[in-house]
Amino acid sequence: MKLSIIVPVYNEKDTVLNLLEKVSEAPLPDDLDQEIIVIDDHSTDGTRDILQNMNENNPYGIKIFYHDKNKGKGAALHTGFEKSDGDIILIQDADLEYDPHEYPRLLNPILDDKADVVYGSRFMGGKPHRVLYFWHTVANKFLTLCSNAFSDLNLTDMETCYKVFRREVIEDLDLKEEQFGFEPEFTAKVGEKARNNNLRVYEIGISYFGRTYEEGKKIGSKDAFHALWCIFKYNNSNFAHLVKYLVFGMLVALSQYISIYFLVEHFGFSTPQRESLANIIAILISFAVAFFIHSSITWQYKYKSILERVWKFILFYIVSSGSLLVRMVVYNFLLNSYGISYEWNTLIGIGIAILLNFLGYDKIVFRPFRKKEDNEHKEE
Repeated sequence: MKLSIIVPVYNEKDTVLNLLEKVSEAPLPDDLDQEIIVIDDHSTDGTRDILQNMNENNPYGIKIFYHDKNKGKGAALHTGFEKSDGDIILIQDADLEYDPHEYPRLLNPILDDKADVVYGSRFMGGKPHRVLYFWHTVANKFLTLCSNAFSDLNLTDMETCYKVFRREVIEDLDLKEEQFGFEPEFTAKVGEKARNNNLRVYEIGISYFGRTYEEGKKIGSKDAFHALWCIFKYNNSNFAHLVKYLVFGMLVALSQYISIYFLVEHFGFSTPQRESLANIIAILISFAVAFFIHSSITWQYKYKSILERVWKFILFYIVSSGSLLVRMVVYNFLLNSYGISYEWNTLIGIGIAILLNFLGYDKIVFRPFRKKEDNEHKEE
């Protein structure tokens, strides 16, 4: 077997040579070959010159590739994945915050055929950990908490650099993020494979020699907010669907309100009969908005043909109309049988419609197609 060690580099002139030496000398099992792949993401501090000089007399046989412009850590990793051919892939930052001598601990669960993906956690304890920024730790743990809630994994360190996995794992994930959003996107898609395809995920405690911003640390608050967006965007667990459904439901309600406003105020639907018609038109418009939002963003449904899209659109309207009909029946029943006030009756009806719509969309309209072999693998 071969291990591919992917090292994304950007402006690390003070650490890159030391790091590559440590990586080259890291202990590995005797029957495991290795290749080291470095991707310079258009460094401007002299790192590229160092790498080019090293490449002329390369004692470790390191493969070095250069981006013609700065694209981000995720983009550098994508290049590394494409250029590598190892059976196992390990991600290594170039800043000396992580110790390559811990490779055997990270590799053992995969080599023992117990894991398909291994995370090296800075927060599991048992290893040295430099004491630095409190709020950075809070942010890391908050992002991990959000990621766990949305992915249904129970990691302690989602943002860790050390991620080790079998090649077939990365080939099946279709990763998009080119910046630091790689971490939450990778975890979201690993979580989906763990739920649906029995992908085995492990975590190993590692040491962590963090550095300050003066020493070259780069990640900042804007990356934390982008990570939150990636957690929201890429996760597809039931809980993630529910949260996205509720959030985007406000946009759907807004579209209905705007439609009624324009129909009544600008298109002359001002009589009681026309106002009722305006409500019906606005509901139909909001259904269309809801279908577009929930199909493409909430459930991220992949259509195989235009015919399937048309069928799902019709099915969506049937489910939405059915929940609306149930809401009207419940409203009249509570009004006539119990005399419940308009305000409470409306709230109860809205709650029932929200629940019925979600269950209908999740279990019927956008239920993902499972291949027979995937289900058999999951049962095993």
